[in-house]
Parts: sequence; structure tokens; C-alpha cells
Amino acid sequence: MKVAIISVTYKGALLAEHLAKSLDFKVDIFAKSGRSANDAGQTYDSLSHLIQDVFTEYDGFVFIMATGIVVRVIAPYIQDKRFDPAVVVMDDGGQHAISLLSGHIGRANELTITVSKAVNAVPVITTATDVAGLPAADVLAVKLDLVIEPFEQLKAINAAIVNGDQVTFFMDRSLANYTHFYLPAVEMGVRLVDMDDLGAAENYDSAVVITDKELYMTKPHLYLRPATLAIGIGCRRGTSSTEILTAIENCCRKIGRSPKSIAVLGTTQVKHDEVGLLAAAQQLAVPLKFFTNDELQQCISEQKFTTSSFVEEQIGVGSVCEPAALLAGQANSLLLSRTVHPKITIAIAEVKSRWWE
Repeated sequence: MKVAIISVTYKGALLAEHLAKSLDFKVDIFAKSGRSANDAGQTYDSLSHLIQDVFTEYDGFVFIMATGIVVRVIAPYIQDKRFDPAVVVMDDGGQHAISLLSGHIGRANELTITVSKAVNAVPVITTATDVAGLPAADVLAVKLDLVIEPFEQLKAINAAIVNGDQVTFFMDRSLANYTHFYLPAVEMGVRLVDMDDLGAAENYDSAVVITDKELYMTKPHLYLRPATLAIGIGCRRGTSSTEILTAIENCCRKIGRSPKSIAVLGTTQVKHDEVGLLAAAQQLAVPLKFFTNDELQQCISEQKFTTSSFVEEQIGVGSVCEPAALLAGQANSLLLSRTVHPKITIAIAEVKSRWWE
């Protein structure tokens, strides 16, 4: 986590310096010109100009100043809780730390606890689930690195939890390495029910389901999607990102998996400058991995994939999407074999190793 600590008084600058030394992640200090302490960090003349320049550059902010100042200065830059940084406010006496913005997904509540412990301040957290001591779906998503789908349903689900409705958390035990998700959830106090019991478990009002599968559900629900799918892609030169994304989504749904569970795209090194592919990866917010012809050919030979003489003439190897899917996911088998769309071929494997991280 990359955090900026910003003060407006000399006393606040002293606290910022002390706080920065107590934290074990990357911290930058900004002090008002003429009020810095021991020449620590950087200085600024205008707080509004500083925030305009740096608001998108940090994962979190600790403002040592009045809450009203912070509200006014950050207001023009707040967009969406999925993307806003964590914002914590402290008084320059170090008595209280307030979680102001992006408490769950941005981890402001967590940052508030951390900075409070560092200077022996009282943490002030107002998110309803935390106050009630109840598990929140977005906290679980952040903890387990899961994608919330549909995001618009999150508010209703968390409200149901706070209001005392029966919200049941379900876990898909068929997920590869499901204990990676199961054990941290249990440590958080979340009781997980086997997803196989979803149809039989009628005594719930809403459901939160950890799975990469597409399900039919009639009751209010929220999916938490793990990144489990490796997509192998072959395409003709000039194919648009819209065409590629449409083909990917169709193929995911063909095998009953959510496109929100895509972890990585794979293709041939020949396509390293393919604009449509690069844009598709950017829109999906996943890495795009390129493999050499030698790597693809070795996988083709080991798996005995069917090859195309036309493809081989064009790029030097007879198959792209199937070997690229396996290589991207470090997998041994495919969930979806080569599927042809206009100008595009897609194959899908289940990720066994996130080797690119």
C-alpha cells in the first residue's frame, strides 16, 4: 500500500514524521510550506493543487487536519468506491483517526486501525457492518481478491446483513485450491455453506456466493468471483477489442463460467503489437502474456493439438489459442477446446498457477 500523509500545521508535520516511521509500507510526507518538521518529506503551497496532482497516485491518504477541510478538498475527485483511495483523517494532536472514504474496498478502515495503533489514537469507524461486528461482502472480496458481481447489488446485500436478514455465504468447493478462499473467510468469522446446498437451503433471504460459475438464482444474491480462467486467443490482424471481448464472453458462458473470473489472456509473441488484443486486456484489467513459437510448439507436441497449415504459414506455428491457454494457466487440460468466431479463435483453461505475479 502506497500512502501519502499530508499536514497543514507544524504540530501535524511532527505527527506525520512520527507516524511515517511507525508504518511498514511506503509512505510519502507532504507538509505546508513553512510548517514542515525537520525538513522531512515534501512541501506544498496550495492543498487543493496538491490533491489535484496526487489524488490518483496513492492507494491511501492520511490527512492531519480538520475533517471539513478534507471533505472540501477531495470532493471534486471522488468517483466510485471501487476505485477511490482510502482516506483517513487525524487531528494534529493524534487523539482520533477517522475512516472517511472507501472504508472497505479501499481499506480505509484497515488503514485507520493501523495508524491508530502507531500513535495510540482512538479509531473512528462508522461503516454499519463494522459497527455491528458483522461480516461484509466487500470486506471478504478485498481479503480474498475477489471481483464483486453485480457491483450494484453490494449495497442491498450489506444493508440486509446489517438489518438482520438471513444472508447466507456459499462456497463453491469445486474451485481449484478452494482452501485458499475458505480458510481466510473462516478466520474472518464468515460461516460458509457448501454451494451444493444452494438449492436445498431455502431458509435464507439473500445469498453471497463465491464461485466462477454462472448460476440461476431467484433470491437476491451477490457473486464474489475468483480469478480462475486463462483465455488463449488467436486472431487476425486488425481485429477490434469489441470483437475479441464479445468472443471471450460468449466462450465463457458456453462453459457456464463468468467473464469476471478471467485471470489472464495468452497469445503468440507475433501479436505483441495487436491493438485490439492490448485494448481487450486493458478493459478486462488482466495481464496479456505472449509466448514464443517454440513454447507454443512444445505444448502442441505434448498435447497433440490439431494444427492449421494456414496458421502455420502466417505465424510460424500451427495453433495458438489452445497452447496459449494452457501455458497462460500453467494447466494440463482445457475447459474449452478451440472455438472459432469470425476472425478469432478462443480456448479456455483453468488457472493452476498465477506464475506471472
